[in-house]
Amino acid sequence: MPVTSTDIANQAVNLMGDNQPPVTGVAPNFDDSRAGKALRYIYTPTVQTVGRQFEWDMSRRTVALTPSGNAAPFPYAFEYLYPTNGIEVWQLFPPQAAVPDLNNPLPTNWTVGNAVVTAQQRKVIWTDLDDALCVYNNNPNEDTWDPLFREAVVRLLASNLAIALAGKPDTSEVLLKSGAAFEQLAEQRDS
Repeated sequence: MPVTSTDIANQAVNLMGDNQPPVTGVAPNFDDSRAGKALRYIYTPTVQTVGRQFEWDMSRRTVALTPSGNAAPFPYAFEYLYPTNGIEVWQLFPPQAAVPDLNNPLPTNWTVGNAVVTAQQRKVIWTDLDDALCVYNNNPNEDTWDPLFREAVVRLLASNLAIALAGKPDTSEVLLKSGAAFEQLAEQRDS
């Protein structure tokens, strides 16, 4: 039986305690219970936060990037659209035919920014690489999650629910400390 967002949410509700009833529905449209309403706001950001944490292998996906149609800013030659389901881009590389030595590839310079694409501000990637391929975290569905990833999501979700539903000050203090740790991690790892 496949694992769903409802299963993950109910694990967090049980871990939080306080005799909350189980939720129904799937993310992002959980039921109208107190926990369901809170989960509408915190489920997806919690999963994305844990997803950015350690480059989880189960999240790895490789795609050819789509050109934005804009000229790239100096010093880059190409602008690509950020993958729509991308949580974090990990690496860019050229098509295999363009790699002169597969055992000694040259590093690729790239950066993430934003630009107006077809009259809408969008997240983009700038690089000097033509026909770039991208390795990124694509936020896979719950049924493909690694057990440790699932546990990390459940525990962080339970902590966030404890604040949203009960306003527990001791849990709030722990979250503030862990939030600072996440902030430091993001500053070190953001590309």
